[in-house]
Amino acid sequence: MVSGLFAYDDNVGACMLINAGHRRDRRRLTGAHELGHFTATRRSPEVYQDTKHENSRDERYANAFARSFLMPARAVMEKFKEVTAGSTHLTRRHVILLAHYFGSSRQALVMRLEELDLTRKGTWDWFADNGSITDEQAREVLGDIADAVPRSSNKPLSSRIFLLGIEAWKQDLLSEGQLAEVLKLDRQEVRGLLAEAEADQDEADDLFKLPH
Repeated sequence: MVSGLFAYDDNVGACMLINAGHRRDRRRLTGAHELGHFTATRRSPEVYQDTKHENSRDERYANAFARSFLMPARAVMEKFKEVTAGSTHLTRRHVILLAHYFGSSRQALVMRLEELDLTRKGTWDWFADNGSITDEQAREVLGDIADAVPRSSNKPLSSRIFLLGIEAWKQDLLSEGQLAEVLKLDRQEVRGLLAEAEADQDEADDLFKLPH
């Protein structure tokens, strides 16, 4: 299935088509990918082939361009530092929050982290070989944040507060009750949140240790 394509003519200009049947984050990445082809090879037409080697020089450039365009290095490094503050390992929760923030697929986000040496090469391959990062997991993580709305406010607590709260609990700086009060959650919701965080930590290994 074709994700997108572009055409260019000196007299007409550029035209880009993106598959509307794909999910939003994939359409964004496709658009940026085709823009990469437009900037580099607009006058060098290609013929689509099912057996086309995706690691060609032009494809590698377009993929790298798309990730850089949607996830600028400085912005990614700053947000990564914020989201992983207090953590020792990269977890699925971190990836989900970062991908959501940049409007990117989880795979593209992790590959960008690898490019910027914020995680080790092969991190996404490990996730893919160990259950990947599912839409259901993403809904659980983002749902935790979306639902945690103080009664006196219409704004959800930030993801950073959740992550810092979990790390504080792990270091015995906050009790379960204190964490529930900080996050504006009941005890059952807090226990579910902590169980998810511990599951992420239990399966992490040295591959995901964060640089300090």
